[in-house]
Amino acid sequence: MAARERDLRGLRTSSGPTRARIFAIIALLGVAVLVPPAPVPRAHAADAGLVLESLGVLRARYVDQINTVTLLNGAIEGLRAIVSNAGVKAELPPLGAGTNSWQAQMQFRARFDAAAAATGGRVPKTTLAYAAVQAMTGALHDSHTGFITPDQNRERQARQRGQAAFSGIGVVLLPRDGRLYVRDVIPGSPAEAAGLRPLDRIVGIDNVSVAGMQIDQVASLIRGAAGTSVSVTLQRGPGAAAESVTISRRPIQIPAIFQAKVLDSGIGYLQLYQFVNHTGADFRGALERMLADGMRALVLDVRANHGGYLHELTAVLDTLLPPGKPVYRETTRNGFMHTVTTSATPLLLPSVPVIVLVDEGSASAAELLSAALQEHHRATVVGAKTSGAVEASVLIDLSDGSALSVTVQRLSTGLGKRLEGTGVAPDVTIPQVSNDLEQGRDTQLVRGIALARQRLGLANARPTSTVEVFKPR
Repeated sequence: MAARERDLRGLRTSSGPTRARIFAIIALLGVAVLVPPAPVPRAHAADAGLVLESLGVLRARYVDQINTVTLLNGAIEGLRAIVSNAGVKAELPPLGAGTNSWQAQMQFRARFDAAAAATGGRVPKTTLAYAAVQAMTGALHDSHTGFITPDQNRERQARQRGQAAFSGIGVVLLPRDGRLYVRDVIPGSPAEAAGLRPLDRIVGIDNVSVAGMQIDQVASLIRGAAGTSVSVTLQRGPGAAAESVTISRRPIQIPAIFQAKVLDSGIGYLQLYQFVNHTGADFRGALERMLADGMRALVLDVRANHGGYLHELTAVLDTLLPPGKPVYRETTRNGFMHTVTTSATPLLLPSVPVIVLVDEGSASAAELLSAALQEHHRATVVGAKTSGAVEASVLIDLSDGSALSVTVQRLSTGLGKRLEGTGVAPDVTIPQVSNDLEQGRDTQLVRGIALARQRLGLANARPTSTVEVFKPR
């Protein structure tokens, strides 16, 4: 199988991941760059060879020098964990610190074989290999370096091409305070046709309570084969009776822009969900339509936006900032630094106020966008601190159809601030708690609209619920 290198795009979530778990939860937050592929050894199956294939990719491509023994000891720790979870005992000692690279790889093969033998086939070699690679990449503690399975890889590729990536009902989930809400309803989806609304609380799937479930568990229950049905039990408001809606699943295509409309008093609201092919052009077109419809201020919502292509990020910023403004810096493995600047005449005049909404699900390119607008005093950033997952990476296909994301550049803001591990602090911090969500109140959005009204010199009256925000003009 020929080596292939692809652009990186992220799977989505609305949870607030910790730094240690950001890759496991968001699975590939992605800022993407393209660089020529380097030759790496190829394995023929998902076994110890796949782990060593991944090691070779990291040694050739990772932005920093790596320690082979450290990474393989991480892989061994992954083997120990999965063997232990299977209720099996196996002697899998770590590699010695002074072991050379060749010896370390041979000794790792022996540890892998010992783990496979100890489980007696109860844990497939593929499962062992995937656990080892995940643990090995985790040892780097890098938000943009990690492993995705063949199924996840196929879904990512489809999303980047703008195609339907999975079958389901078309909702983005928001966990908060042990409860689960509909964060967004994807336009044109079965969920939209069935009348689901943002901030609906999900209490059950197919008559099974979701209490205590993780977001990925609930998502797996909602997804399914196209043409099959799923029953979603909702609660709308405290004390309201639960109601069940049966929805037929179908392939879901996720647009870059969920909503772009002009609300009351000329407040434009644009919800930018991801940076994929043509996002810059779509963004410009949406702004042109909103300006023609009387927009006088813009509320730009990048909450739950996990990033995407760097060139699409730049295209979006070209519409908002004057030419020549530094928007991010790239530092390569050899220490070369390059500053990317805007290069086009902005579509919005400086007199048009801009409010940017962010939360802990805003990551990568969404963080760079927020930081650029904040650094150049073009926007007020409202919401919660962002993820702090900002690097540039490539995604390299492995021999079994899985893929490895590898950080190849360190990124910082246009003025040189590193966001990795720290994130963007909003100018106005507004938490989003379940008590407000239960009332159908998106406090961050409401505050953003209030600030936009204030910038326009309008009266301080403001909507109190999401329904009021989007009522017809």
